[in-house]
Amino acid sequence: MGEPKYIIVHGHFYQPPRESPWTGLIGPEHGAAPFPNWNERILSECYTANAHAHTMQGAVVHVRNNYESLSFDVGPTLAGWLQTHGKAAYRATIRADAMYADAHGGHGNAIAQSYSHSILPLLPPRDRELQIAWGIDDFVFRFGRKPAGMWIPECAADDDTLASIAAAGIRFVMLASDQGKFSGPGAGSRNAGPFQWRRGDLSLAVFRFDRELSTSVSFGNGLADGARLADGIADTALKLEPGAALMLATDGETFGHHNKHGAAELARALMALERRDDVVLTNCADYLAAHPAAGSFEIASASSWSCPHGVERWRSNCGCRHDPNTSQEWRGPLRAAMDFVKNHAEATYDRFAPAIVKEPGAILRDAIRLLIDPNPAVHEEFFKRFGVADESNREALLGMFEMVCAGQAALTSCAWFFDDFGGLEGRVVLRWAARAVELAAEHSASIENELLERLRGINSNRRENGDAATLYLSLKTREARGRV
Repeated sequence: MGEPKYIIVHGHFYQPPRESPWTGLIGPEHGAAPFPNWNERILSECYTANAHAHTMQGAVVHVRNNYESLSFDVGPTLAGWLQTHGKAAYRATIRADAMYADAHGGHGNAIAQSYSHSILPLLPPRDRELQIAWGIDDFVFRFGRKPAGMWIPECAADDDTLASIAAAGIRFVMLASDQGKFSGPGAGSRNAGPFQWRRGDLSLAVFRFDRELSTSVSFGNGLADGARLADGIADTALKLEPGAALMLATDGETFGHHNKHGAAELARALMALERRDDVVLTNCADYLAAHPAAGSFEIASASSWSCPHGVERWRSNCGCRHDPNTSQEWRGPLRAAMDFVKNHAEATYDRFAPAIVKEPGAILRDAIRLLIDPNPAVHEEFFKRFGVADESNREALLGMFEMVCAGQAALTSCAWFFDDFGGLEGRVVLRWAARAVELAAEHSASIENELLERLRGINSNRRENGDAATLYLSLKTREARGRV
């Protein structure tokens, strides 16, 4: 028998930073009842459910850790929350990655994600490179190894984005089959590749996930029966050339949150695939090690997996919406307002940090470790490495790191995805914008009045929300006083 066919199933696990920037707590989110908030609900329905997925085979109950067979990424903001509030699920992802890596030459199942889930093609080079560097550092902190691959938020990519990712030492990314031009061996089939992207001396392997199968799992009845799903995936894979890979990718929350039985049916599908001898479950890093990119990939302009208009969903009224009776004219002004905050935070850092440290750019690039790791020894070594001995200077730098990070969080993509900024996701960016403005005001004149002027012209589709300035002030006034 010739070389088998390979199957890669990827889950993108992510939640935005719902915590209050002032208290670190998530306020009541009544739509998540009977749970206090959506993080807790999705933890139960999905993250923990996949760590201990239950399936029945006759009278026998099988319990498995789905992360051991999935390719997956865990967004940094979610991983930080799980580390404290979802320890069982968090440990299951770490353990699954380590187990697969130990058995497959160091090629673990986990890959990195850029830090704040902002849309990378819409960022200037400095911010894009910072997001990538912070995502890599967060991954190393949690998984104890360098990531081979990176999940790009919303799969939003262009040439500059791919160049920044390649320059950071990442070896592969994942994109949808309609996001660019795939050429060469396997391009005419449903083969995942990988395909080679190049710019000068930079190169990156691009894995192509199958839109049809992924959509069936995400939005169709693909998870109605795990055994049937496994048969459908295997049948599709077996039509490919020997040694080829077939890839599915979806939001990880599909497996148990969006689909009530998703974790159990995923476990059933994975078990059925693992029992076959004509297909092999694998991940991108392991497959790439034995199957270098043969075809090529080119991308003419920015594209994403969830907006047919490129990346316009995150900055304009492009027509993407859930309710056709709503207006998305708010998207452009809100993007401009959040850019205004982010730019001010960075300008404040650029003005005041050089008086404290000789390498302000380098220390900022490494600073995310201080914000995710409370270990005093780590902080001491970090500041010694950059020659910052004075305690007051250390405190000032920590405040400025938090300020820049809050400014970056104000561009979290979820705020623009839905029909109105007054929902839970839009409130996320307004909170973090308020925190960035507050921290910047410790060093220079506040920009809050100008920000409020910008926000007053942004009207919600929901009458009860009024304009963005009203919502901003409501969130800030309540949460900065410790009320969630």
